[in-house]
Amino acid sequence: MRTPILADLAVPVPLTAPDTSMGEVESVLRGHPELLGVVTAANDHLYLVDRGFLDMVLAGRLGYGRALLHRRPLRSLLRQPALVLPAGTGWGDAARAAMERPDPLKAIPLVVMFDDGTVGVAPVGPLVEHLSLRYQAMALTDDLTGLGNRRSLLERPAPCHRAAALVIDLNRFKEINDSLGHAGGDELLRSVSVALAAACAPAQAFRLGGDEFVVFAPDLTTWPGVEPSAPAAAPLAEAGHRLLRAIEGPYEVAGVPITVEASMGIAVTDGRPRPDVDDLVARADAAMYAAKRDRTQVEHWHAALSAGHADLGMDTHLRTAIGNRELILHYQPLVDAHTRETVSVEALVRWSHPQRGLLPPGAFLPQAERSDVIHLLTEAVLGDAVRQAATWHRAGCAVPVAVNLAAPVLASDRIVATIVALLAETGLPAGSLIVEVTESAVMTRPAESADRLRSLREIGVRVAIDDFGTGNTSLGLLTQLPVDELKLDRSFVARIHHPQDRVIVESVARMANGLGLTLVAEGVEDEHTADTLTALGFDLLQGYHFGRPEPALAATAPGWNR
Repeated sequence: MRTPILADLAVPVPLTAPDTSMGEVESVLRGHPELLGVVTAANDHLYLVDRGFLDMVLAGRLGYGRALLHRRPLRSLLRQPALVLPAGTGWGDAARAAMERPDPLKAIPLVVMFDDGTVGVAPVGPLVEHLSLRYQAMALTDDLTGLGNRRSLLERPAPCHRAAALVIDLNRFKEINDSLGHAGGDELLRSVSVALAAACAPAQAFRLGGDEFVVFAPDLTTWPGVEPSAPAAAPLAEAGHRLLRAIEGPYEVAGVPITVEASMGIAVTDGRPRPDVDDLVARADAAMYAAKRDRTQVEHWHAALSAGHADLGMDTHLRTAIGNRELILHYQPLVDAHTRETVSVEALVRWSHPQRGLLPPGAFLPQAERSDVIHLLTEAVLGDAVRQAATWHRAGCAVPVAVNLAAPVLASDRIVATIVALLAETGLPAGSLIVEVTESAVMTRPAESADRLRSLREIGVRVAIDDFGTGNTSLGLLTQLPVDELKLDRSFVARIHHPQDRVIVESVARMANGLGLTLVAEGVEDEHTADTLTALGFDLLQGYHFGRPEPALAATAPGWNR
C-alpha cells in the first residue's frame, strides 16, 4: 500500500497579493467553501490566513470592526510564517511536524509546496488521525517481522468457534545468531515470518518474541482438512508438519544457506463457548517445550503437561521481579578450617514474592536456567553482590564474595564484560570476587568455558568449581581449567563418617592439595564433621554449623565473623 503524501490531501490555492483588501479575501473564501484559507508571500516567507482566524476577526473578537477590516490589506493580519512542507511529505511526518508547533498553532492548516512552485493548503485533522492509527497499529505489530505481536494476539476477541493455537520455536537459533550475528538472525526471522504467514492461511501468524511464533486459527472449520465434527488431533498434526516443512527453507543469510528446524506445540479449545486465548497459547507453549525436549517435532497439549503449564508464566514473573528488585541476596560464611574465622561469603539469591513470600532458589532457578531470563537474573545478582562487597570493603570488612554462574551464563560471551564493568563501577578489587561454576556448567562447552574462566582469572577474579563430585569433570580437564577452589559436594560430606565414602573424600583432598587448590567442604552440620574434614586437609568449611544464609545487615552483625 502506497504511503499517503500531502499532495493527496492539499487543495491548490493561488497566491494572494499581500495588499489585497480583506473584503476581497472574504469574498474569495465565501465563494469557495472548500478553501481552508488564503496564502500570501511577504518578507521572503509564506503566510496563511486561515478561515478560522478570519471568522474570529470578522466577528469582532480580535478588536476589528467589519467595516474597518474590509478597508485593511491582507498584510495587516499576517502572524507567524506558515508551516510549509513539500507535497511529497508523508502524512505521518507532516502530522509530527504540525504537532511540534506551539499549542495555539497546532490546529492551523499547513501550506503545501508542489514541485511546480504552486501551493496548496492541507488540514491537520486527517494527518493526526492517520498518525494515531499508525501508532495503534505499531502497538499491535512486531517491529522486526511485521506480524502481529503478543499483545495483538492476546487482545483478540475470544473465538466463538472451535479454535487452535500452534506455538513454533526454532531449534538452535542461538547458534545461528552466534555464527552470523544478530543482523543475520534478524534476516532469518523475517524470512521465516513471510513463509509462515503465507503457509498458515486462513489462520494468522504472530511473533511472540525471540524465535517463537504462534499460528492462531479462531475457527477450525475453516482449516483445510479438518471436519467440523471430527477430532482435530490427527489433521492438525498433519497441518503442523506441513507448516514446519513450509518454513524450513533453505534461506540465504549473509551468503550462507540456512535450513530451519523447529518444534511445535498444538492446543485446541475444549468446547467452552468463549475459550480464553491466553490459556490456549500457554497450553500450546507447554506442548512445544515437550516436543523440543523429546525431539518429536510436533506435540499436542494434554493434561499430563499441566504441571509444566503452571510454570509457564515464571519467566514473565521473574522479569517483573527483577525490575521491581524483588530478588534479594542472603550471604553464608565460609570459615577457615583451623581458626574458624570467616574467610569469604557466598551470595545466595532469594525471591521476595509479593504473594508467596520468601522463595528459595530451588523454586525458580531451575526454570530460569531454561530460558534467557537467567542472564538478567545473574546480572542482577552479580550487581547486588559486588556492590555489597564493595560497601563492606569501604567499611573495613574486606571479605570476598562468591556468586554462582549457571551453564547458559558461562556460555555467554557477555559475562566477562559484565563483571569487568561492575568491578570498574564499584572499585571492588577483582580478587574479592569469586565465581562458582558447577562441573556440568563447564562440561556444557568445555573449551569456551575454559576461555571465559581464563579471562576472568587474568583480571584477578577467583574461580571455584562447585558441587564437585556430582558431574563429569575429568581430572585431565580439571588440570587445564583456571581453578582456585574446589568445593566438595555436600552429599560426600554427609557420608564422611562411613569408611568407604571417607576413602573417596581423602582421595579428593590429596588431589586438590597436589594441584594447589583451596579445598572447601559444603554442608558441614556439626563439630565432629568439621574436625574430621580439617584433619583430612580441607581449607574452608561451609554449612549451617557455622552460619545460615543471612541478609547483608545480619551478615555483618557481631559474632558473624567469628
